[in-house]
Amino acid sequence: MKVKFTQKKHARGIAALAMAATLLVLGTLSGCQSSSEESSSAEESSGSSVTTIYAATTASPRPFTYYNDDDELTGQNIELVEAIFEKLPQYELEWVVTDDVFAGLDSDKYQLGVNNYAMNDERKEKYLFSDPIYKNSTIVIAREGIELGDEVTFEDLVGYTYVGTAGVNHTTYVEEYNEENPDNQIEIIYTEEGTTVTLSGIQDGKYDFTIVDAPMFYGYYQEEFELDNVNSAYLTSTDLLYSYLIVSQGNEELLEDINEALREVIEEGTSKEINEKYFGEDYSPSYDDDDD
Repeated sequence: MKVKFTQKKHARGIAALAMAATLLVLGTLSGCQSSSEESSSAEESSGSSVTTIYAATTASPRPFTYYNDDDELTGQNIELVEAIFEKLPQYELEWVVTDDVFAGLDSDKYQLGVNNYAMNDERKEKYLFSDPIYKNSTIVIAREGIELGDEVTFEDLVGYTYVGTAGVNHTTYVEEYNEENPDNQIEIIYTEEGTTVTLSGIQDGKYDFTIVDAPMFYGYYQEEFELDNVNSAYLTSTDLLYSYLIVSQGNEELLEDINEALREVIEEGTSKEINEKYFGEDYSPSYDDDDD
């Protein structure tokens, strides 16, 4: 990172100087100033300056973004974004953990939102979206007594109550389904609980069901916690496949740079390594099909 220092020039007046000497000094100073301005202009045009990008996350849910046992911010989203910015030396990445990601994006206080986000029409009007950062399968986890087959659709869940956090992929999709089907609603309970607490609530019969990314459930929660008295099934919908990074308006160049670096991270296999570390298998998108 380059830090620019500005030096103040102090006027020097010597009454005894001859006019020729004064002109010589002024000419020299003018030449130095011109040289300094040219150097500054050349530095800016060379693109050598570094811009700080503030990336905001809520540090939940795991394994996408969370604090590890050493109180360090980590997760699939976090490591993937850091791998992207390693290829972008023109930026310095600074993480911010906050509950007000969208408010910060609205004001451009934060330039990047990183929280396993889904895309919808309302958000597309307000923010810029990266290419997909991963694609996966999604499953429904329901309390005992709600019978599920191997696969379910939203229509199968009408009459039951969904519990989830506002703004995350799965809640967004339930909201979109309700908007499109006013006569067949799925009741929504919004919560700030972590996924572990929510799953425990379903296990205890407090809630009907939630929706969880398959890598999250099979790669972490099922292994870490004994979840009895729950039923699970894959949720079938082509709209439930992708997650994105969100960029604040006015940062089109940043978005273009992120997308270019993201594809490099995927093509070189770094994304695969990160996914296998946190998910147990690779969910990297392929840009050869219609993923984007």
